[in-house]
Amino acid sequence: MRVLIDDLFDLLRLRVKPLAAYQYPWWQPALLLTLLGVIASGDTTELGGNVAGRIGFMVAFTWLETVFFTRFIGFWLRLGKAELAGSLFGLVVVASGLQFIEPLTSWLPDDVAAGADMLLSLLGMVVLVNALSQVSGVSKLRVLAGVVLFAPLALVLLAATLSLANTAGWVDLPADMVAMMQEKGAASSGAAAIAK
Repeated sequence: MRVLIDDLFDLLRLRVKPLAAYQYPWWQPALLLTLLGVIASGDTTELGGNVAGRIGFMVAFTWLETVFFTRFIGFWLRLGKAELAGSLFGLVVVASGLQFIEPLTSWLPDDVAAGADMLLSLLGMVVLVNALSQVSGVSKLRVLAGVVLFAPLALVLLAATLSLANTAGWVDLPADMVAMMQEKGAASSGAAAIAK
């Protein structure tokens, strides 16, 4: 586990090793990813009072998003003629480690916290794009394009998992979100009726 933490600090300093160095025992990235999900659940109070449900939802979403992103970016890099000598999963998980300090921004005033969150997100993207570019030999611009292309897929995944978690009773969607979804549903069903 010590190697994984050292690798996290190296990635934050934009020092990247060959991909083979990020092939950890399975439980280490699994533990780190689960902890990231638990930490992220602390910022989901708007999803109701079921704390265990919110934690379960965020852990599940964090896992799904990371697995889908790893598969997607691996495919994207191979399209760019990258020859990957191993799985990107460990590298992606470690590069996401910056999320550990995001909850600390909640102690700041709202406007400062929003700026700090944006800064941390940008820094996290720089770390991830740099790491993926270095291990794959693909240009940073191509890696960035892949990350940006994944964003809409991540939003669809978030909407689907939120809907499933709401149905399962893990979370309670805010009333304004439910109203917006109902409006979109009514608009799309109305458009379908007009098309007939």
